Amino acid sequence: MYGGIWSKECAMDVYYKWREETDPQGFKLEMQKKIEEADAYAGRNKIVKPKKMIDDQVFWNIISLLDWSKEDADEIVEAVIKELSTFTAWKIRHFEETLSYKLFLLDTEEHAKEIGEYSFSQQDQHFSPDLFLYARFEVVAHGKEVFEDIVSNPSKMLKDTEFEILLSLSSEAYYVKKGKEFEYESGCSYETFSNKEGWSNTL
Repeated sequence: MYGGIWSKECAMDVYYKWREETDPQGFKLEMQKKIEEADAYAGRNKIVKPKKMIDDQVFWNIISLLDWSKEDADEIVEAVIKELSTFTAWKIRHFEETLSYKLFLLDTEEHAKEIGEYSFSQQDQHFSPDLFLYARFEVVAHGKEVFEDIVSNPSKMLKDTEFEILLSLSSEAYYVKKGKEFEYESGCSYETFSNKEGWSNTL
């Protein structure tokens, strides 16, 4: 099974480890701030279920266009962006809503505990909310069967890998379609700690 391609963000784990070792108290406060920001978002956004989503089969058909024979991440997603850009502006928004909701479902403490070296732990402060988000993108990128299996079985979460570029699919396709920036706020945030039920033992 393909493990994904590390983007420029792969250096983040080194950064977080350095922060943890050189400024443990400051690093702890930084992580707490991220949690508080997620809380603030949840306070503003009262919607606890997704808005209108694209047909699930259509969504996974688009994801299946990822070309894993390529080595460059931009080339891997090229066919997906091309196909998505043929959709109406609203269908691109519906795709983004579907993607956000699937990431939301993976945003749980149990999944965060299974991402590999930088897994979540109550006793260890090296966990990176951003890297956990990028790890969840990797799960979605592997397709429907892998996604559904991991949603139900957190212990099968993919380890030490990420696919951050999936974050930009809708915005890239929308720019190709409309020639302007993509502005959309999903019903369920994909940001780490947004799934309150999934983090009920922590938040």
